[in-house]
Amino acid sequence: MLGKLLRYIIICLPIISWSQAYDGTIGDYPIHLEVTIYPHEKDSTSGELEGYYFYDSKLISIPISGDFEKDKLTLIDDYFFRPEKVLDADEVFQLTKKGNQLEGNFKIKDKTYNVVLTETKQDPLEDFRNPKLTFVKDSIVNYQDKQLVWFHEKYSQLPLFRLGNGFTPEQRAVFNPILDAIHLEDSKDKLDCNSWFEISYDINLVDTKFISYLKYYSVYCGGAHPSHGNVAYNFNLETLEEVKEVETLFPKVDFFQKLKTKYDNAEADRQEECETFVDDRHWQYKTWNLTPKGVLLIPSYPHALTPCEENYFLSYFELTKA
Repeated sequence: MLGKLLRYIIICLPIISWSQAYDGTIGDYPIHLEVTIYPHEKDSTSGELEGYYFYDSKLISIPISGDFEKDKLTLIDDYFFRPEKVLDADEVFQLTKKGNQLEGNFKIKDKTYNVVLTETKQDPLEDFRNPKLTFVKDSIVNYQDKQLVWFHEKYSQLPLFRLGNGFTPEQRAVFNPILDAIHLEDSKDKLDCNSWFEISYDINLVDTKFISYLKYYSVYCGGAHPSHGNVAYNFNLETLEEVKEVETLFPKVDFFQKLKTKYDNAEADRQEECETFVDDRHWQYKTWNLTPKGVLLIPSYPHALTPCEENYFLSYFELTKA
């Protein structure tokens, strides 16, 4: 994200760009706004703008882009600006720079509001938004004698659990900060994305030795295509470590060969398109989770082939037999 005044300067040939943050109001509504300024190479009094703004009450970043001519700025709610978009844009800023302020109006559909913004050295995200993110307790789910306590982040509304009663103080002290950090980063990502951002979870194992869960995401924040995928988390409650590679737990198992032997013939039609078991290239960065009966495994594919990321399963008996 872009930050404080002149936080960075990019020099590309003779073109210089810089960022400026503002706070102020749209009508009676407090907002923060930040733009990056790209002057034209041959005329530095005009150029292009891009950035974001958010209402202080909601903290959801709305992308903006536009242009400037001397002290006149036009911004619309879009990642990419063309002058002809102004007529059809849902939101339009028409602003004049006066000293360290931007003044003018903001049109949203059929309503117009006065705008007064003042330059600030604060980073809108790091200094204002992020410290306000808050986790709110929702519910408790019991897994025999262990509890997962579910929270949501107040502004993004994204949920995630923490370890509760039934776990040792050491286990909570190690893994709850990890879950805090995951929850916080996901919440910031959602607030940065003003389009489509969905996350769901499968809790596949909670016992005395492990917690294993999968996070599924479906995201579109501008650009050509949405992004879909999954992330696995496997917490070893005995060693107090997050296990990254399933081979750490089963060092003698060739997972690709086990899966190929079990599924290759049954997957003949699908394999022609996805080439799931032609070689191990789709399994080198596999996702995996422990379950009560075995290991769930998901191959990894390039973006265009993510529908090929089907779930596969090997039981503990299959993993231990010769």
